[in-house]
Amino acid sequence: MPVVARSIQILSGLVYASVVPTLLAFAVLCMIGSSGTAQEPTPAAVPATEATPSVPVAEPAAAPAQVPGAAAPTGCMAEIIAQQKLTRTVREIRNPLARPEKVDKRAYTTLLAAGFSTPAETKVIQDYLASAILQASDPIFAENSKNMQNLLGDVKDDIARAGSGIGNANNQAAARKKYCAEVLKVTKQLLDNNLDSRFAAVKIMQSLYDVMGVQNGPKPRMHPDALSGLLTVLTDPQQPDSVKVMTASSLRNVLMNCDVPELEQFRICDALGKELARPCSEAAFQMVLIDAVFEINKPRKTVGTPEPTVFKVLAAVINDRSKPVEVRCHAARGIGRAAFDLQMKFDPLAWKITQLAGDTVLEFMRQPKNPKWAECGADLLFAFRHNTQAEAKSPVLDAKGMMNRDPKSTLIAEASTFITSVAFKLLDPNSKFIKDELVTLAQWIQANRPANLTWDTNAPPLTP
Repeated sequence: MPVVARSIQILSGLVYASVVPTLLAFAVLCMIGSSGTAQEPTPAAVPATEATPSVPVAEPAAAPAQVPGAAAPTGCMAEIIAQQKLTRTVREIRNPLARPEKVDKRAYTTLLAAGFSTPAETKVIQDYLASAILQASDPIFAENSKNMQNLLGDVKDDIARAGSGIGNANNQAAARKKYCAEVLKVTKQLLDNNLDSRFAAVKIMQSLYDVMGVQNGPKPRMHPDALSGLLTVLTDPQQPDSVKVMTASSLRNVLMNCDVPELEQFRICDALGKELARPCSEAAFQMVLIDAVFEINKPRKTVGTPEPTVFKVLAAVINDRSKPVEVRCHAARGIGRAAFDLQMKFDPLAWKITQLAGDTVLEFMRQPKNPKWAECGADLLFAFRHNTQAEAKSPVLDAKGMMNRDPKSTLIAEASTFITSVAFKLLDPNSKFIKDELVTLAQWIQANRPANLTWDTNAPPLTP
């Protein structure tokens, strides 16, 4: 499967001299109280979700040529270029890991199904796993996409067969857990090798199930140490973002398809939030992180301070006016669709998202032909509205769109009119914003700011 990339670029924070006076007046009204500087342009998008490790990541765009005497890139641009350089460096690693010369496949297959316990039996399993998995560190082997696809497929099949010959359920579970631990030991050796190796390691860790799922029945349960391994990769400053985007995608897959205990969900949410809090990373990477956050289904921590999980992360992104506007819009969609509880107050969030709509209009007027606007429009719209009638008629905690989650709110009802207008114009590539509607929006934002921007007693308040 080919690598998919979000073709989203981070806009410049510069306001060009040719901007019309209306835009400047609107900016003054809309941004009273705080002003953010957008991130600098992104030279290339990060590869996105569910990429196949055997297919190389799209090569990052070459860094701008350094003009003699010119200043070196600074700020976010410097960090993004450094990330691209790190990806290229990792890609070029040539360090095939040593593999056992001889393995006993027949004995391995028998022990895979029946379980293993003695040192000699364990050695058979370890040698076979090393021989198979460490092939990913050989650049010549990895050049052939079919090789990598077959490798990953074989590992997944073996994980599914582990302990299959054991009749006692408890013994089978113990054998599977032991096998997953051996797979993980070998797999971790790939995490400081070339790019294909690291991708393969992430995909293998994602597939390590202590308990296999049943069709139309219980979901699989992931090997806890494998989940910890994914979280370590995601938050490791030594790993390039090109590997982290694969990891975020794998975590999303785990959340969607596995039975993830609530404490593990809290750990995942914290790790995703930590990466989103970084001041400089490519917009496409941040979008994948947010997609993963959407899949957390526990709205509030039950250990320690009962702070919100998903909403705390999303609110921080929306509130940060230095972040790319398309990332903030994507986070806004989650306010209408992600897990929440009735302790949360929507009015401050609805007002902040309306302010974000104003910020989005400003960006749109600078670069009206940018293809990202349609997605921004949809994100803003679905922050307030449902997509299907079933979403509107569901019980409150299952309803989608702030208008259905807090149907008695006057502020949300008024804001939705502006949001709908802005969203539909963003969805139409030939649309234009006129002076009167911009001024009206700016005036409403200024006049309707809640006196208290605290949306949850256990989360930071929003900023004006």
